Amino acid sequence: MAEPQVNGSLPLYREPRPVHSVTHADAAVVVAPTDFGFAATAPMIQLTVDEFERAALDYPILFFGEDRQPYVVTGLEAERNLFVSEGRYQAGAYIPAYLRRYPFVFARDEGSDRLILCLDHASGRVANRGDEDSVVLFEKGEPTELTLQALHFCENYEAAQARTRVLIALLDELDLFEPKRVHYTAPNSTEPSLLVEYVTVNRARFEGLDSEQFLRLREAGALPAIHAQIASQAKWDALAAVARDT
Repeated sequence: MAEPQVNGSLPLYREPRPVHSVTHADAAVVVAPTDFGFAATAPMIQLTVDEFERAALDYPILFFGEDRQPYVVTGLEAERNLFVSEGRYQAGAYIPAYLRRYPFVFARDEGSDRLILCLDHASGRVANRGDEDSVVLFEKGEPTELTLQALHFCENYEAAQARTRVLIALLDELDLFEPKRVHYTAPNSTEPSLLVEYVTVNRARFEGLDSEQFLRLREAGALPAIHAQIASQAKWDALAAVARDT
């Protein structure tokens, strides 16, 4: 049987390949929970609704693109993450699940909707059996605890993404989104330039919902995420201050 091929866009993943007991019989991963150098050039990171409350303490949260996928903003310049320095993430800052699952990821099998566990072979964490500080993916054809943990993490992430899509659909249905633009003046410039166009929850529309609409949001468990997303907009100034000081 031919190895399934991966399709779709996976930001930060350069060479994702399906994990398989034959092709990865001697493959290993270096356990490096503090190595986030791969995200040093990412000024935005995908987020799920489950993460809004914690992430809002550190970052602006926005909805971006046609699918209105949530992101946290981690930088104000292209290819620069202000929260990663010399490969390490800023102490105390929330690390999005999108980064914590790396170098593993779920991807859809080409020609079907089947999700398959993949490993980014371009990652510096990918190693071979016996390499220092590494853990193999398979022993005698069976997945190791590392592989099972990665599978479980990715399953939970996909479930959170499904809940995120439900939230987005509900916000859209209730017409709570409004477009926004953010301009930023870089340290070496005197003129502001357009940084990003996105959508956010309109506070006035949200507070003006009738009781039936508000109840729908409460029953969907959406209220904490909405409050967090609105509050996170105050983090733009803090992010600009960090950019000026670095």
